[in-house]
Amino acid sequence: MMADFLASVDAGNGGTNAVLVKGKSKPRRYYEPSVRAVATGDSLGLGQDLELQYDYVDWYGHRYVTGDDVIRVTRRNLEHHLGTNRYGNEFHQFLVAVALAKLGVVEGTVDLTVFAPPGVYNELGALMQARFLEQGGEVTIRLKGDRQHRVWHYDTVTVWPEGIGAAACYILDDKGQFVENDVLAGETVLLDLGVYTLDALKLVDGNFNPEALEHATWEDAGLNVHLRQPILRTVKAQSDEFASLTVDDIDLVIRQGVTTGDYTLRVAGYEVELLPLIDKHRERYAGWIANNICDGVFNGFRGVKSVILVGGGAELVEPFLREWYGDKIVDRKTLPHTRRIHPVDMNAMGGLRLALMRQKQAT
Repeated sequence: MMADFLASVDAGNGGTNAVLVKGKSKPRRYYEPSVRAVATGDSLGLGQDLELQYDYVDWYGHRYVTGDDVIRVTRRNLEHHLGTNRYGNEFHQFLVAVALAKLGVVEGTVDLTVFAPPGVYNELGALMQARFLEQGGEVTIRLKGDRQHRVWHYDTVTVWPEGIGAAACYILDDKGQFVENDVLAGETVLLDLGVYTLDALKLVDGNFNPEALEHATWEDAGLNVHLRQPILRTVKAQSDEFASLTVDDIDLVIRQGVTTGDYTLRVAGYEVELLPLIDKHRERYAGWIANNICDGVFNGFRGVKSVILVGGGAELVEPFLREWYGDKIVDRKTLPHTRRIHPVDMNAMGGLRLALMRQKQAT
């Protein structure tokens, strides 16, 4: 019997991306930073009148404020989704449950797909699956405004290496059916540029070798070290008024700027235009990737047919890598089944397409 919902959730260090379908409905998507802070009652200590406008989540005896609301409201006791022990742990399960609840799951059964970095997939894949299926896969959560707790069950949990979902977007359409193309023919390298990590996955004719995954994840090689922190240091040096700023503030401006075109940081009556700093550091980051990963690990992509860029850093470095490595860098916008998918959503969307394919094969 098929589950009521199909869900794919890519809960990374920096952000949580999720997509959900029910029956034949169109996928609904969700994104929030992977952060939370404990709330006391309806309050974070700012006074109830101010705080009731913020969403909270009740989760197994605790109340939390999540995502961008946390960043706007408090600098205290911010909890980030970090460390290799995070995969399948309580915080990971919390991020997945919040995403599904905000996408509309109230009750029923969920066929869930989640992801692990390639470098720890062999070690942690089975453990993650087991953790999500504890207590019979039951989840209990309540959002602000809910009269009662939502309760659902995971009836199937599938774990993929990060990057496999993105690759699936190129060979499966939004119904989970195979698409005729040669994007994954021969050798393909997938670079997943996250907030804290960089993952590299090598595929041969669309298949990955599990034994080759061990050294596929680089810590401290993502946007945090190469973009957010350098920008934060530069901004803080301009005025003492910026002393309380964190990388989360920088991240919020960058993400909103991608949508609005406004990259202005506004603090205490001051305004700082971040776009020149972003342009400077994204070119440096592209150079670091080229020297250390593209050339240092993959020999300048000699013998590699296609390079797929995914994750939050993809669009920032893509113009430079395309200039240096030419048409080997795949342009997702030229293909009908990938052109509308943002690189940051590709793992989650591909995980959903893989689940749809599996569902079709089962029937």
